[in-house]
Amino acid sequence: MNWQHTAYAYPMVFAAVVAAVLSAYAVQFVRRRGRNPIVVSFAVLTAAVAFWTATTAVKLLLVDPDAKLLAYKLLHVGAMTAAPTFFVFALAYTGRRKLLDRYVVASLYVVPAVFLVVLFTNPLELGYTGWQLSTVDGVTTVSVTDGPVSVFGLVYGFVLLFLGLGVIGQYALELDRPYRTQATLLLVGMAVPSVVAALELTGTPPLAGGVNLIPASLAVPAVTFGIAVYRYRLLDILPLAYATAGAHSADGLVVLDADEVVVHVNDHVRPLLGTGGPLLGRPASEAVPNYGDLAGDPPSCDALVEGGRYVELTRIPLDRAGDPLGWVVSVRDVTPRKRYELALESRNDELEVLNRIVRHDIRNDMQLVTAYIDIVLEHEPLSDEARTQLETALRRALNTVDLTDVLGQLMRATNDDERRRALDVGDALHEAVEDVREGYPNATFAVGDLPSATVFANDLLDSVFVNVLKNAVVHSDRDEPSIAIAATADGERVTVRIADDGPGIADEQKSVVFGKGAKGLESPGTGTGLYLVDTIVSNFGGTVRIEDNEPRGSVFVIELPLATVEAAD
Repeated sequence: MNWQHTAYAYPMVFAAVVAAVLSAYAVQFVRRRGRNPIVVSFAVLTAAVAFWTATTAVKLLLVDPDAKLLAYKLLHVGAMTAAPTFFVFALAYTGRRKLLDRYVVASLYVVPAVFLVVLFTNPLELGYTGWQLSTVDGVTTVSVTDGPVSVFGLVYGFVLLFLGLGVIGQYALELDRPYRTQATLLLVGMAVPSVVAALELTGTPPLAGGVNLIPASLAVPAVTFGIAVYRYRLLDILPLAYATAGAHSADGLVVLDADEVVVHVNDHVRPLLGTGGPLLGRPASEAVPNYGDLAGDPPSCDALVEGGRYVELTRIPLDRAGDPLGWVVSVRDVTPRKRYELALESRNDELEVLNRIVRHDIRNDMQLVTAYIDIVLEHEPLSDEARTQLETALRRALNTVDLTDVLGQLMRATNDDERRRALDVGDALHEAVEDVREGYPNATFAVGDLPSATVFANDLLDSVFVNVLKNAVVHSDRDEPSIAIAATADGERVTVRIADDGPGIADEQKSVVFGKGAKGLESPGTGTGLYLVDTIVSNFGGTVRIEDNEPRGSVFVIELPLATVEAAD
């Protein structure tokens, strides 16, 4: 087989080599990070360009007429594949992936497939009407007269090419540096062969006739695509960032690369952060306030910025097939919410101080009152009516002292900052029984075998058992109440049962006795004890309910999650 030498083949070979390298890089990228429409379409596009330019170079170097015609037909495999693939790449790159349905994509290749079949078989001269060899500048070339199907195929390819350029051009206007540069490289690269093709096909000088330079002009997109891939990371972060966070979010968006360097910000970032300086290229730790706090879980925090405003920062990871590419940090103005939270915290602090002062003063006054009443009852001669009235006053004063204790415990129960630790339920029950037994010597407490069960709680666990035990004694209709305490544990929770032999609780009352201020008409208590029990148990992640005892009385059933289960959760 005879060959000829021509300098026209050099740019074609160069384009073929660069395109093949880019295609191989994209294929390797897919293997490492998984399939992605952008990368897959880029791999197919560059492979088509490599095949197109390589076969064109071979056609140009061949001398044999039949071999030249065969190479002419083969180069169209790459040329007709490149146009629809570039359009698919443009849609994927600009985030229009919903349009990339498999049937839509397949339909784009119907015309190229028909074109190639007609070109190779040439029925009724629909592919080409004739061909001949000619010599241009000492180079033997093959000139082919296109048939109607070939003309339609060329027009179809140009339509898809210009549609793709328009899609990327519109998208480039929405991007910030360096990604506007990335899109511009794609546009410039494809614009050069488009212009060359238009000049050649229309017979416009200086490219009228002679050697077909369209494949040679593909050396330009080969270079610009290579720069976009290696310098501006075409296959890496931008489309994924915009698909993740949205290009037009009302929030500020800061895109970081894998090295946590700012590579893009939208128009809202600088006003929200109160900065006018450049952010691109700066480490996130310098550009984003309180960035170190975003490393925790959840990856979100509030930051005070210029002007006394507050912003909420949230870091969203970007990855493809498990391989981290970078992050998007959203910036949202939360000044009204934050100021409300701070005002609420300040008000709560004031109320807590006021509560402590009031409870302190009431307790001191009531202790003084009860002391004087005790003195009068013990040392002064009183009528039966006067003694009864003083004893009633003493009970009410003691209830007031108890109320101050309950209120203090309630404040602690609703305080999330109250430190918790592993506590043994059996130890807490024994201590509670001893405390109540001292105050009610007429009551009998029977404590069964208690399992070794640990829960995450605080000192208020004692208050739960003390309040339930006191409730059983105070509401009993017997002179000598009997209370039985038992506990069981399974793999997830411990269940404590406190049973009394009192009058019991009606079914319609069992669901309401834990409400704030709920108490019986004849109850001497404050009505907050069982509400406190329910509040504390709920904060510990448990439940409390009431069952009927046999033959009479009630059973308070308290269930708490074991410490090992809660830690696993």
